[in-house]
Amino acid sequence: MLKTVSLIAALLLAAGPARADWLERAWDAASAAKNGAPAVTLTQSGILLVLPEATLAEAHAAGVETPQAVQLFLRRYGQHCSALLDLDRAHENIRVKLFTLRPVPLEEASERVQGEVLDALKSQGSKHFPRVRDLFVADDQPSELTIDYKPERKANCVRPGEPVS
Repeated sequence: MLKTVSLIAALLLAAGPARADWLERAWDAASAAKNGAPAVTLTQSGILLVLPEATLAEAHAAGVETPQAVQLFLRRYGQHCSALLDLDRAHENIRVKLFTLRPVPLEEASERVQGEVLDALKSQGSKHFPRVRDLFVADDQPSELTIDYKPERKANCVRPGEPVS
């Protein structure tokens, strides 16, 4: 009996960190430099979410399906204190447009993306363009999903002009 309990405890400890590790790394500097940075945009009609393909792959490898990965990511990194969508309270059926982000060599990017990069470089006013090494491209068409959201913590929001003690 003690052997079975020890085995179950060991399995739970092994499974717990793997599940949390992908979320811990999802927005750290090393991951963003290698895979691109996530982005969360709250709107009145839902959420626009950009996640690196590598982050989703890590979540899937840890046994987390995409809708649950989105929920966990938003709980951890979603903006609280927003007048557009209050992530300090539970919501049912939030519409999420999920764009996956992947590294792409400039020469393999679409003509549209290459043109946008060139326009951005030209807008800097320099005649000497830096070498573009890190280019991350999001899907043109997002995956659309609906999630139920429940916050894991409540933020202490302060409005501009309010006294803070």
